Amino acid sequence: MAKKFHFILNSPESSIFDHEVESVSLPTSNGEIGIMADHTPLIALISPGVISVIESGKTSLLATGGGFAEVKSNEVKAFVQSAEFADSIDEQRAIEAAKQARQDMAAVGDEISLADASSILERNIARLKTIERKKRHGH
Repeated sequence: MAKKFHFILNSPESSIFDHEVESVSLPTSNGEIGIMADHTPLIALISPGVISVIESGKTSLLATGGGFAEVKSNEVKAFVQSAEFADSIDEQRAIEAAKQARQDMAAVGDEISLADASSILERNIARLKTIERKKRHGH
């Protein structure tokens, strides 16, 4: 049996996950990083994408909008803009939101509106990737 460590995932609105787990995979700008017990201490930026958590042999997938994580002393604390479990994502709504964000990006004239639309697009792409990964792996 794999050694466990504590994983805490928080957003500004709530505590999303707080359990002992076997492993966590976090999306970063350089690709996914896998974390298991006794991992070297680090601080990493989390990119919009899919967080994968293995707890008692069961995999949970979450879409995240990005944030940062700290790994130390067999504890991982992740603070993200948003995160939602794959089971709670409405695929059609995510497709429509991504489509609207692409249209908004093409139509906006100022940098702030472009950044807002880009953030919405990234978040919905992460949601769609999470759904696709869940379908591929039968989670």
